[in-house]
Amino acid sequence: MKTFKVLTMAAATLVLGLSSCTKEKGAETSSADTYKVTLSFKNAETRADGAAAVQGTKVIINSGYICFVSANDAITDVYTISDDPTGGKNIKNSDLGSTAVNLNNVPGTSTKVYMIANKGTIANLPTPVVGNTMTDYMKNNMDVRDQSDYTKVTSIDNASLQDSGTPGVKNAALTLSTKVARIQIKGITFEGNVTGKVAGIFINGYYSTMQLNGTGGTLKGSTIGTDYDEDGAGSVFPSELGSYVFDKVDKPIAATVKPTTTDGVWGYNLFVSATPQIIIKLSNVFVDGHELTDPLFITINGFKNGGTAITNLAGGMIYTINTESLILKYEDMSTEPGTTPFQVDVTVTTVTWQETVVTPNI
Repeated sequence: MKTFKVLTMAAATLVLGLSSCTKEKGAETSSADTYKVTLSFKNAETRADGAAAVQGTKVIINSGYICFVSANDAITDVYTISDDPTGGKNIKNSDLGSTAVNLNNVPGTSTKVYMIANKGTIANLPTPVVGNTMTDYMKNNMDVRDQSDYTKVTSIDNASLQDSGTPGVKNAALTLSTKVARIQIKGITFEGNVTGKVAGIFINGYYSTMQLNGTGGTLKGSTIGTDYDEDGAGSVFPSELGSYVFDKVDKPIAATVKPTTTDGVWGYNLFVSATPQIIIKLSNVFVDGHELTDPLFITINGFKNGGTAITNLAGGMIYTINTESLILKYEDMSTEPGTTPFQVDVTVTTVTWQETVVTPNI
C-alpha cells in the first residue's frame, strides 16, 4: 500500500477584502452592485509524527472552488482553482501563496463566501452552478478514495461578508476543516510462542462516502469471515479500496511485525464517525507447536488516550497505534471477526495550517 504522511488540515485562515470600485482609465467598469476582491494566502506546510520517509510533506490546494452566495442561498459567482487555462474564471493554484489574486465584479448581492479545497480525483466533485442553491451543492458526496493522500484531503468552510469599519470594504475569514481522520499502525507485537502469518488488516465500520455538509453516507461493516479479503466490487472490502480501508499484509508472524516501508505505517484515512473496528486476520497459526483453526481474527474496537476512551473520531486528528501498545496474545484470537474485542492506547496528533492575512485592495 502507499504510505502517506499524516497531514490533516485543522485551520487555515483566509481573508477576503471587498470594495466597491469607481471607473478608472484602463479599469473594468463596476458599480455599487459589484465588488473587486483581492484573495491571497500561502500553501500550507505541516509536520507530525508518522512515516519518517515523508517527514515534512507539504499540504497544497491543488483544485477546488470559491463560491459567492446570496442571502437566499443562491450561488452568485464561482471561481475554479486550477492551472487549466481553458476554464474561464480560474484562480491558478500556482499563484496561491505567491501573489494576490484579483477577482473583479463579484455580484453585490453576495453575502457569504464558500471555499471547497481539493475536490478529489475519483468522485471528482462537480462545478457549482450560478443560480443553484449552495445547500443543494453541499449534498454532493466525497468518496473515501479521494482522501487517500493527505496532500489532497477535501476541506471546506464558509463565512459571512462583514463590514470592516471602512466604508465600501467587507471582510470574511474562512477556517478550512476536514471531515477526515487518520488511523495509522506502526507495528504489531506478538507475545508467546506464536507462528503463522499476518494475512491482512481491515477497517470494519466505515463510511464509503460522506456529503460535503458532513452527513454520513452508507456505513459499511461485516461480521462474516469470508468478507475479509479482496472480494471485488460490491463487497465490504472491494479490491478498489485496497490500501484505503484494508491491506493484504502477507508477513510471517514474528516478535514484531512492521510495514515494509522503513519507519512506515499502515495508514487509513476515514470520514469522521464512531470509532471503527480494526480487524487483523491471521492464517496458519501455531501456538506452542499446536495448529489452530484457520483463519483467526483479532479485533480492536476502541482507542484510549491517556487512559480515557475515545468514543468518536474527529476530523483533522491522527490516531497513531505504536508497536509497544499493540501487543497481541493467543487469548485475543477468535475464529470470527468482531468477537473478544479490546481497546488500545493511541497517540493523538493534530496539525494546523499556517495563517495568512490578506490586505484589501481598495
